[in-house]
Amino acid sequence: MTRLSNRQYPMLKEFAANGAAYMPIGHAQKFDQRPFRSMLVRKWIAYHPGHGFHITREGRAAWEEFRTTPILRLHPDRPLTRYFDPIACGLTDPYKLHVMPRSGAA
Repeated sequence: MTRLSNRQYPMLKEFAANGAAYMPIGHAQKFDQRPFRSMLVRKWIAYHPGHGFHITREGRAAWEEFRTTPILRLHPDRPLTRYFDPIACGLTDPYKLHVMPRSGAA
């Protein structure tokens, strides 16, 4: 599972948005170097002498995994997380659809 920090996400997005374009050192210096370094260590970006930095196949895979990971449940009829207490929230039947009446309805 790919995990991106709040700094890695925009940095990786910067590379992914440019496709195969290279980022010169001068442009790279404008960015926070913490995510830049971590992406070099993870081999998500690489440096090509004479051209600059570019996103690698691993970096593109991390970006795609992050963007396309599904979050819908396989069995939505099962109970919610055990950390949600329906009784504490005033729900007597947490699996029954509760419809709020419209204001002003007769």
